[in-house]
Amino acid sequence: MTTPEQFADVADAVRAELDSVTRLAHVNTFHPNAFDWAEADSPTELAHLSTVVYGEPGHEAEAVAYITKELAQLAEIERHVSTVMALVMGELHDLRDPVNTGHELHNALSCFAAEEIQHANTFYRYVRALTGIEPRVYKALFDERLDVFRTDDHPYVKLVALCCSAYVGESVITVFEHRTDNLDPKRARFFTRLLHTHGLDEARHVKIDHVAMKMLHPALTAEQQARVRVLLGEIEDLNRRLAMAFQETTAEALGVDFITGNPSAEVQLKMTIGFGEKIFAADGTLHTVDEVLDDELRQLITHFTGVGRVHDADAPLLSAAVRGGVL
Repeated sequence: MTTPEQFADVADAVRAELDSVTRLAHVNTFHPNAFDWAEADSPTELAHLSTVVYGEPGHEAEAVAYITKELAQLAEIERHVSTVMALVMGELHDLRDPVNTGHELHNALSCFAAEEIQHANTFYRYVRALTGIEPRVYKALFDERLDVFRTDDHPYVKLVALCCSAYVGESVITVFEHRTDNLDPKRARFFTRLLHTHGLDEARHVKIDHVAMKMLHPALTAEQQARVRVLLGEIEDLNRRLAMAFQETTAEALGVDFITGNPSAEVQLKMTIGFGEKIFAADGTLHTVDEVLDDELRQLITHFTGVGRVHDADAPLLSAAVRGGVL
């Protein structure tokens, strides 16, 4: 049984952090109209994609296929995140507690949802520009993935599970953003600018994930925390099925094997497994990816990007208002 008092101790800190995170959301943001799409598939751009994925030019077809699969799949996951955010906001509509008071939570989730749908829009536009196709997976398992969250669980249980499910992928693409910045520090290439601008939104999303993981999750009951793990496991299984379907569809459509001998795919898999296995501690505590980087993961990321971290080392996990509060 959930009562408003359950979240009273964290409410002020949550609302202050969300307000801080979204303060410049209208300035530092991502929209497909901001890009010169004529640059997306130039020969120099395709050579850059090969260098990003394989470490050298000459693998343009394979690099394009790999990026097409990854960004089309990510677009579908982002559409799903946006939809579940709207579902959670609907369920919170008349559920008043100290967190869901004022504008902060609704604004943060609204920004998150709106930005995710634009990411999906932009990434699909990008893969069409690269290949002339848009990989299609029948209904993209959308109903099954949405059904995971059509339960009578508290909206915060759904929100925490959703944020955890998105967090690993957001962390992985942030590492790829670091890689493109390292290879193209002046951001002369379209793909570098695409990931950098996407990262302006993604940095906020990660901070909202951290609020869900570090503040809302500990305030849940043991039973609710167990439900988070159940929902998370179900959505992760479906997202793995989605990934395999997109891999098969893209390989068939483009006639390219983009997995065998692909060093970026290998690094991505290691990060995805490593992050996913470590963010939940044995006692159920949730950790950020930077908190769980062991020597192997840190070396992997440093070699791949030139940066020994995932998320912004200069930005504190939580704002000064929060650090001086309940945590």
